[in-house]
Amino acid sequence: MEIIQTQDYELVAKLNKNVQDVHVELFPEYFTPYNFEPIRDFYKDIMKDPAQIFLVVKEESNPIGYVWMTLRDSAETPFKKASKSLYIHQISIDKNNSNNGAGSQVIAYIEQLGKQLGVTKIELDYWIENTIARNFYKKIGFLVNREVVHKELI
Repeated sequence: MEIIQTQDYELVAKLNKNVQDVHVELFPEYFTPYNFEPIRDFYKDIMKDPAQIFLVVKEESNPIGYVWMTLRDSAETPFKKASKSLYIHQISIDKNNSNNGAGSQVIAYIEQLGKQLGVTKIELDYWIENTIARNFYKKIGFLVNREVVHKELI
């Protein structure tokens, strides 16, 4: 398996279909169906920001997934200490490759990248009903330290 940083917004937009389809299936009230063009344009714009990091995961030179992260460098405030972290927005591995250790290898790569960048933690969030994600992150050592709640006003 090969993991490389990329600026190929078209490839990332194509690979986004898997994660977008899962989101739409689990939470159709929040997510819109996959539509290549606006997703491509979104990634094209956001990749201009040097704090955005994109990885492509390849198996035998075939793209099987991607990661979108932000390097967060937060200054100290009267409320919080300074911190530097990698925040994972999206991580997606093709279903045919998801149970062969690819996800664990991607996280190991991100951990090494984080050390090179001087971050002290990797952060992410997932939808509570996404038991596959919850179980995966728990298995590889991620800890829950915050919960986000909401109340519908409809």
